[in-house]
Amino acid sequence: MIDILIYILAGLIAGAATGLVGLSAAVIIAPMFVTLLNMDPYVAIGIALASDVFASSFSAFHYIKNKNIRLKSATVMAITVLLFAIGASYISSNAKPTNLGIMLNIFVVLLGLRFLIFPIQDNPNKKIFTFTKSKFFASIFWGAVIGTISGYFGAGGGLSMLAVLTVVLGYNLKTAVGTSVFIMVFTALVGATTHIIIGGTEWMALIITSIAAMVGANVASIYANKINHRVLNIVIGTVLVGFGIFLTLSYIL
Repeated sequence: MIDILIYILAGLIAGAATGLVGLSAAVIIAPMFVTLLNMDPYVAIGIALASDVFASSFSAFHYIKNKNIRLKSATVMAITVLLFAIGASYISSNAKPTNLGIMLNIFVVLLGLRFLIFPIQDNPNKKIFTFTKSKFFASIFWGAVIGTISGYFGAGGGLSMLAVLTVVLGYNLKTAVGTSVFIMVFTALVGATTHIIIGGTEWMALIITSIAAMVGANVASIYANKINHRVLNIVIGTVLVGFGIFLTLSYIL
């Protein structure tokens, strides 16, 4: 019974984070399962990525509905992310469970600090810049980095893409969130498939968590356009740092 409650809680929180700022659901789900349920990290990442597919799909639907997705300038990065996610998912299967588990928790802390120290900023010009040759190569480079992070840790891809879309490609914040969430649908699908094929899965956990993530993402996406993003950065950053420190200490002790 406790396991089911954790599945539901992890899915709801993760889905809400996806709907609000495009944060990968795996940031919440995988560390919780590894630390609180003593689940194999590779299996936990696979379940988290599968849940991410559903959470990101529902979030993307609302952003498409509000015309806040633009793929043309992000196509090169999206393709690169997918290719590197496949390779990194395979490589992470050879990592020691202990090392992978502690890295997941530390990664959550670092993501939280990212929100607090370098908060998500909007593009004040409200327009997308010209896609130049330099942006083409930057898209390939950052796509490789993001794909590797997503495939190996199962987390961080959404936030990383959000940073690249706003800073490098000049997207405004809402369009960046919508576009990154849409790309994460396919990135998570590739990663989840690879993890499940190689490491197997726990189907009950996958189904319950995915449903909960869909609910959380659906509700959060509806209100995403009404929230003050400055406050949101502080809240999410603080929660992630506290959450990551708690899980890290729990894992060690």
